[in-house]
Amino acid sequence: MTCNRPSGIECIGNLPWGTHLCEFYSTHEELRGTLIPYFAAGLQQDEFCLWVTSDPSGAEGAKIGLRKTAPYMERYLDSGQMEIWDYRDWYLHGGYFDADRVFGQWVDKQRRSVDSGYKGLRLSGDTAWLDKRTWPDFMMYESEVNRVFPQHRIIGLCTYPLEGCQADAMLEVVRNHRFALTRIAGKWETIEPVRIETSVSQRLQQLSADVLEQQDETLRWIATQLHEVTAQNLAAIGIYLSGLPRRRSCRSAVKFILAKCRTLCEQSLQQILNLSQSLHPLTLDELGLAACLRQDIEEFMRQSGIHVEFQTGAEIERLPADTETHLFRIAQEGLSNVRRHSGSLHAIVRLRREADQVILQIEDSGRGMSATTIADVLNGTHTGGFGLLEMQERLRKIGGHLEIRSDNQGTMLTARIRLS
Repeated sequence: MTCNRPSGIECIGNLPWGTHLCEFYSTHEELRGTLIPYFAAGLQQDEFCLWVTSDPSGAEGAKIGLRKTAPYMERYLDSGQMEIWDYRDWYLHGGYFDADRVFGQWVDKQRRSVDSGYKGLRLSGDTAWLDKRTWPDFMMYESEVNRVFPQHRIIGLCTYPLEGCQADAMLEVVRNHRFALTRIAGKWETIEPVRIETSVSQRLQQLSADVLEQQDETLRWIATQLHEVTAQNLAAIGIYLSGLPRRRSCRSAVKFILAKCRTLCEQSLQQILNLSQSLHPLTLDELGLAACLRQDIEEFMRQSGIHVEFQTGAEIERLPADTETHLFRIAQEGLSNVRRHSGSLHAIVRLRREADQVILQIEDSGRGMSATTIADVLNGTHTGGFGLLEMQERLRKIGGHLEIRSDNQGTMLTARIRLS
């Protein structure tokens, strides 16, 4: 069972029977770019190949696409050495997912392949059909595959679309495979479970330290504001009022003291309102996200000198409270990044609703981010600032995801949240 087989994938090399690996892909072109050499290597080594596709056009559509992309594979399809199945017929036969049935199908295919003179079974199953309801059962199935496949002449490649796949889901997938294949900064790389667990553990420790430091800075700033403004104003009011009895015979002096106390009270009230606004804006609760963003953007322009255009529409109505809070903080962090890092004097904030999605975009015309930084952020390995990772974590909590598009003309951050 330890015989090594050529994988057909350059960054992997040879694989022993029983290998269970996965790939995260962004486009169908990326998917075909992996599957064609993967299956070609197996076909040339007299293996039986089976592809379970999630192609919207079904198995026949996938066959037509494969024949166009790799015409030499037509003879293998015609001879029966390669089969393409639709996911509904393989994974959801009978209308539901049954792990035991699917295991039985794989093992039976492997046995029939060997009986027919093939060296073994090379398979790939796409998972674009998975939904939240089926996910837990499928992850248990994937875990069990690690135990079952090494007992047979099987090599299995599971393919997962990156779109909609959150960081915690990606970690779960990686744990259930020998290693994962993904494209980082334009190159295919492999990720091993032990390596990613170590990386995540280190990053979580760093994030914990960053969160504590950020909390300490916030508390220090609040304490300074209260001490230097509110406390001193209240002390001055106390001093003025303590002298009031001695001056009560002098009308003008009493009037002066009361005027000074009133001014100090107004200053203190305004400062407390500003502190309250920075901790949690009441406008957000009272008027909603769009109104609160418009108010915050005006204050941001006043303080930073950066012109920000706010684009929104009447279709933005009240959203769930936690969604509004997270999106507001994401917009604040995005604008903060524009001021600190981009060098841009202009920015655009867009808030719109499309069908069952709410979309928030922050765009600037600054110096942009490198492809490596973007890949590190989206893969959870970014070791720089805390802001982008905080955005991702906020979006994860409300079922959204972050998209980053950047070049030397500027950066656009897009937060997408699907409303249930």
